[in-house]
Amino acid sequence: MAQAAASTCEICTAGPGEHYCQQCDQLFCGGCKSPHLRTKSCKNHTFLIGPNINKEEQLFFAQNTKKTVRRENTRHLMTDLTKSPEKPRSELVKNVESKVTTSKQNINEIEIETQTYREEVKDVIKTITEEGNYWKQLIDKKVEALIKDSKEIIGQRENQHDAKY
Repeated sequence: MAQAAASTCEICTAGPGEHYCQQCDQLFCGGCKSPHLRTKSCKNHTFLIGPNINKEEQLFFAQNTKKTVRRENTRHLMTDLTKSPEKPRSELVKNVESKVTTSKQNINEIEIETQTYREEVKDVIKTITEEGNYWKQLIDKKVEALIKDSKEIIGQRENQHDAKY
């Protein structure tokens, strides 16, 4: 982390700190900025450019609250006050509208897939019920046949017993 009065690159400390990384809160020279942006975790970082950047006092415009705040408040989407807020605002609106449209499409797809899933579950339940009923009928028939056979055997033995006496 740099000191408030830093005006040199915080990486190599040799070049002028003319590029301020908003996400890292650090000053970079032109030579150190490029490798910084090539790293996976930093490839989307944004920079303010200028020879007299005093990052501790730089004021920024928070687009999502339309208030001027100090850089230390990193929860806001920031842009330099010297830039026109209209272009970023219109880009933000387009971005939000695009995300809303995509979200609506995703919700619609989820609802369709959920309905399809529910119908498949109903079909599985129906198949299980039909199979269960089929096996119950077979078992009931087998039980009836065994009972009938048992009664016939008992009846035959009784008849044989009565015949002997």
